[in-house]
Amino acid sequence: MVNKNMNFLFQTVLLSAILCLCLKSSIAELQRFQHSVKEDGSLRVMVVGDWGRKGTYNQSEVAFQMGIVGEKLDIDFVISTGDNFYEDGLTGVDDPAFEESFTKIYTAPSLQKQWYNVLGNHDYRGDVEAQLSPVLKKLDSRWICLRSFIVDTEFIFVDTTPFADQYFTDPEDHVYDWRGISRRKDYLSNLLKDVDSALKESTAKWKFVVGHHTMKSAGHHGNTVEIIKQLLPILEANNVDLYINGHDHLLQHISSLDSPIQFLTSGGGSKAWRGDVNYLDPKEMKFFYDGQAELQRLKYQLSKVDDHGSLLSFLVVGDWGRRGLYNQSKVALQMGLVGEKLDIDFVISTGDNFYEDGLTGVDDPAFKESFSNIYTAPSLQKQWFSEMVDFIFVDTTPFVNEYFTNPKNHTYDWRGVLPRENYLQNLLKGFESALRQSQAKWKIVVGHHTIKSAGHHGITKELEEQLLPILKANISLIFLVDNHVDLYVNGHDHCLEHISDTESQIQFLTSGGGSKAWRGDIKWWKPEELKLYYDGQGFMSVQLSEVEANIVFYDVFGHVLHKWKLSKELDSDV
Repeated sequence: MVNKNMNFLFQTVLLSAILCLCLKSSIAELQRFQHSVKEDGSLRVMVVGDWGRKGTYNQSEVAFQMGIVGEKLDIDFVISTGDNFYEDGLTGVDDPAFEESFTKIYTAPSLQKQWYNVLGNHDYRGDVEAQLSPVLKKLDSRWICLRSFIVDTEFIFVDTTPFADQYFTDPEDHVYDWRGISRRKDYLSNLLKDVDSALKESTAKWKFVVGHHTMKSAGHHGNTVEIIKQLLPILEANNVDLYINGHDHLLQHISSLDSPIQFLTSGGGSKAWRGDVNYLDPKEMKFFYDGQAELQRLKYQLSKVDDHGSLLSFLVVGDWGRRGLYNQSKVALQMGLVGEKLDIDFVISTGDNFYEDGLTGVDDPAFKESFSNIYTAPSLQKQWFSEMVDFIFVDTTPFVNEYFTNPKNHTYDWRGVLPRENYLQNLLKGFESALRQSQAKWKIVVGHHTIKSAGHHGITKELEEQLLPILKANISLIFLVDNHVDLYVNGHDHCLEHISDTESQIQFLTSGGGSKAWRGDIKWWKPEELKLYYDGQGFMSVQLSEVEANIVFYDVFGHVLHKWKLSKELDSDV
């Protein structure tokens, strides 16, 4: 909207809007982002992990090959599996390690795509808030890092507060800053015209409107009469799919009997109102939860197609942020090449994004030095992280007891994690709920730490005990069918590894060769399960259709080390 009132759409603090835009972790259950895909409907992604070493330990070499492969694949984005900056993450947003281990390393044109990053334990040793800060995205637009999240679509954000009469007629003891809204009638009239115009002009397949206030709710505040009368008719006339709001401190899904609009409340960011629920027609109420959750949902629109239907491609990389050292730059180069070849859709980072101690703050130069200046290939300028696939990103570092009981000489930034028991409990509940509600054909879980590995770190007992049982078996609440996870993707061990579990259908994939590797550091593993173990630098790519998953591991020179194909039956109409 070009109207002078456009800026007013974003002035009020909208809880749902914040949840959709904020790059930090929150404890809202769902968060949705738009990611553009190719005109042919395809999506290709690159994955790399454990990389940030300022180019040493073959990080630069791996980056080089990533650029080559990224170009060949024409990737859409890159995934980092963590340990992005060694040894102790970033000291702040101005830490030069960001540029030295990322921006200046992954410079291949094919790697200039969005990077989706998760945190590793090394990242927690530094300033975690620096890696999560939007300041780094300003330094390098490719950078997105969240704690825990799930990866269509046009969003229109509406300033709903000025609609509510009570803030003007009965403000109680509160003082509202109405600067810019003093002529309220004109403001609302122009705003409604702008919203109507934007929706009418939109050619998007999906239309989502986001506002703070509830339209339909069984919660404490209930229905907001003013926006039902003034805004809802516009949404219905323009075939809006979802109205997303906060205001009521709960999680809620209402499916209206009067229109196809789905009303979603995600207001459980902190204080919740337990038991404060009003009656609503059971035919409309699909979900009501008066607590908090830990996961965020990002929906990714698929437009690439092949003989099997929609196609998704991405890269995974982890443990990388070393200012181009330890071959980070070379890995970035190869990521760019593979990303271009595969035409990737996004990148997943598995954590440890800035070595050694994360970021010191949002102005830490390490963000550019280890990310923006490193992953410069055009194919990597994608989001760093559909209905066909659900990605669930899990913050695994807080599960590991030793970081709390025996941190050695390291200092971890546990802001947002304490009290730990509550954090993990809510995370596991949100994680299991997301899997049970998922209708995706493929389910991929990404975390920094290993669950199964023959590498240096080996098995992470805490994840094996608490997370693995949830991965193995989940029953869909909607279809009552087996809803197990297909892939668990991680970093942490500085190697490339594929373990095919004989006790489940899960494939355990380690992509932690973003920079420094640990040669010869391998433990015995059952030969029938260990499909690949490579103790050098490299990364991984994944291509998904409705019926096939093709997994490829590459070394620092771009050579293919290992290929694996998974197949699924194509659903048929009954």
